[in-house]
Amino acid sequence: MDDDSRFELLSERQRMYLRMVHDLCTTQEIAFKTGESETTIDGQIKKAYQKIGASGRTEAARRLHGYELRIAQDQFLDPRGPESGSRLSNPWPLPWPVPSRFGTLNIMSRQQVVIWGAIITIGIPMGMTVVAMLILAIALLLGAHV
Repeated sequence: MDDDSRFELLSERQRMYLRMVHDLCTTQEIAFKTGESETTIDGQIKKAYQKIGASGRTEAARRLHGYELRIAQDQFLDPRGPESGSRLSNPWPLPWPVPSRFGTLNIMSRQQVVIWGAIITIGIPMGMTVVAMLILAIALLLGAHV
């Protein structure tokens, strides 16, 4: 059996669980997010990694991630354009940190919270600095004495 064809054997639920494992979610976090029991989640993850021939959940999550990246890249690079394959649902890899029309409850993994924290901590002061510099430059161009 072709290595990539093994991923077609996974159910959508198994793929979702492995994506969450790749995002560093624990079984307890996955259970909280999905409303499923931890036993069910562990069972589905075990079936998933057995189907694709991985030795454990993290290896299975890593392999699925690599497979999905290859598929997305192939669709993106398709010369017939983005209409030829299924569209990627969200080009931004992080969920928004506030409720949006895509979801009223955003539960992020620890890694995603850290990334958003860094974006906010660095981005806001940089943005304010750039705006202040633009205001000052415009004021100087208009002849204001600062």
